[in-house]
Amino acid sequence: MELNCKNRTVFIGDNREVMLGLNAEIADAIIADPPFNSGQMRKDDTVKIDKKKTARLPYPVDEDGVAARAYKDKWKIGDISKAEMELIKYKDKDLMRFCQIIGNQHSDGMEAYLLMMASRLLLCHELLKETGSIFLHCDHSANGYLKMLMDFIFGKENFRNQIVWYYKNASRGKRNWAKSHDTILYYAKNAEHVKFNRDAILVPFESGMTAWRYSKGGQADKEMPKGKTPDNVMCIPSLNTMAKERCKGWDGQKPLKLYTRLVRASTNPGDLVIDPFCGCSTTLIAAENAGCEWIGIDINPERITMLNEQLGKLTTQDLWKGKVHIIEIKSKRDLPKRKDNKPPKKEIEKLKDQLLVIQTKSEDRNYCEICKHRFPPEYLELDHKHPKANRGGWEIHNLQLLCSRCNRCKGSTKTNEQVRKELGEKGLLYHQRAAVHQYMEIPMDHQEEYRKDSK
Repeated sequence: MELNCKNRTVFIGDNREVMLGLNAEIADAIIADPPFNSGQMRKDDTVKIDKKKTARLPYPVDEDGVAARAYKDKWKIGDISKAEMELIKYKDKDLMRFCQIIGNQHSDGMEAYLLMMASRLLLCHELLKETGSIFLHCDHSANGYLKMLMDFIFGKENFRNQIVWYYKNASRGKRNWAKSHDTILYYAKNAEHVKFNRDAILVPFESGMTAWRYSKGGQADKEMPKGKTPDNVMCIPSLNTMAKERCKGWDGQKPLKLYTRLVRASTNPGDLVIDPFCGCSTTLIAAENAGCEWIGIDINPERITMLNEQLGKLTTQDLWKGKVHIIEIKSKRDLPKRKDNKPPKKEIEKLKDQLLVIQTKSEDRNYCEICKHRFPPEYLELDHKHPKANRGGWEIHNLQLLCSRCNRCKGSTKTNEQVRKELGEKGLLYHQRAAVHQYMEIPMDHQEEYRKDSK
């Protein structure tokens, strides 16, 4: 599918809104390092009080008074929008029930976190090509629940591996074993067609060892490649404070070597990589160095100031210079616009004809699903029960026929019941055009009687 935004674009805004506007099946790999739901109060969750002025400062700061660049990592049900809930219900009602069950067993915070992740992972699934892969970085806080969430969305048969990132330099444990690894869940869109570039990630054999391929007679006939397929435990140290790639003011940064291996394993040069939680752009840099196209999304406006600096330090070529497009989402006009979500006109007419037959049989010719008035077919319009703006599809079960007035009232945010209630309260449920149409179908000698009854 054609990409409907420019290569090397970073969107600053809610990744859900951005992904809603991207065409389906455009990504060869999605690499996501979301918040972990650690439950800790991050720097942007609190605002420091200036004791001298006894007033709250207008920005989050750390203990030293430095403006923080951290992300939110504590969740509550109120954080989940109605549109997110509707998307999950539309895609899979059982998925919503699963999040609620976990919430009852664990906490409301975990339920909110899983709902947030579910709405975004559903969109990631749509964005992936049939040969695409997704890598989801998580830690012990919620990796077990996220694994089940991914099984729901991508299918347990498309689970490929659970990669362990062992970062060695763990802190000393005093009351428990020291934590020294994170987990990366690896899923395919379709396990039978997934792309895996083994040769791009070969690990050298130990010093002095050579591998040979043996013929049926037991004779070594050809030397094998100088390397082996890496296992699913990646021993890569985490970044220290003096590392060249360290981004100042950003904790939780992952090493470039780690994400470079993920990118090269799942893409070819020219493929598209998407990072919906791009942070300090580590995945984007790995994609650039591998010759891939990329799109990044992050909600924090401060990423703008650090992005060019990071790309300049760590990319191996200067192709990015002057070609990185940073779009800060300030209104709906800044969001990408889908170009793949409307079938040809002939197919739309067929869908309308099918619905006319269905509503004629089941609704006794009450064509408009909201006001229940009868109209000739040319006055009826196709409407999506779950709106196109929230990734609603053109399946027959998601379509209905409405009169033009009810369709305008419904928009992309209201349900049929809400529109019917609003029109009823305003006394507008009676429809003048429908009344005229019904009057014209009455025989001439009974029209006078109909006028008296209607008064």
